Amino acid sequence: MIGQISRFAGIGVLATILHVVVSIVALKFFGIAPLLANSAGFAAAFSLSYLGHGRITFDTSLKHRFHAPRFLTVSGVGFLLSTAITELIAVQLGGPFVLAMAVVALAVPVSTFLLCKFWVFARPHSIDP
Repeated sequence: MIGQISRFAGIGVLATILHVVVSIVALKFFGIAPLLANSAGFAAAFSLSYLGHGRITFDTSLKHRFHAPRFLTVSGVGFLLSTAITELIAVQLGGPFVLAMAVVALAVPVSTFLLCKFWVFARPHSIDP
């Protein structure tokens, strides 16, 4: 389990770096608007995360029609959780934004790991290709 968590963290770090680099390159070198540049970075990071977690972290033979929609759902849940935590701590409670980000930095990866392990990449008895 420790090895799996380490692989998950490593792929997460690589995906984050890829997101930032693609976003900056799209903005600075291709003149793409910031939101579109961020979307390009997110798409690159999503692809790396999906393939990396599926193949390396959870050692799954990916069935894209099965696994990809689940992983996309978990990515959306992570975004919503991040938004909800920020809204609650920084906006509703008036707490420091740094505290909100610290909670996000802990809650989102933990929830993503658990959802990926027990739902997205869980080993079902049979998956239609």
